[in-house]
Amino acid sequence: MTPRKPMATRALKLFAVAAAFIAIVSLAARAPLARAAGGEGGAKVSIADFAFAPEEITIAAGESVTWINNDGAPHGLEYRDGAPGINPLLPGASFTRRFDKPGTYEYNCSVHPYMTGRVVVRG
Repeated sequence: MTPRKPMATRALKLFAVAAAFIAIVSLAARAPLARAAGGEGGAKVSIADFAFAPEEITIAAGESVTWINNDGAPHGLEYRDGAPGINPLLPGASFTRRFDKPGTYEYNCSVHPYMTGRVVVRG
């Protein structure tokens, strides 16, 4: 018959694993996960209270827009023109996209599709 480990030893190991997991998740939530080419200059769109603010933004061709998740929930970005977005965009993270061609670009949150926005690019 093999001796059983004391309950305190097992509990301590479980506590250490749980603490490590919480630390990793906490650090990941604070780190920006993705940035598209174009840097962080240019216009900014805040994601807060399950809405994009401003909902519509106008920029010149060649400029970038940076979306910043200032909400407590994860969100995502998907563009109707088929350009790659990001999912998820965790709280505190940002994502930047450069717009080179004039036009109107519609987008929505990939997690909450009722959240919509528009980028108008002038020539």
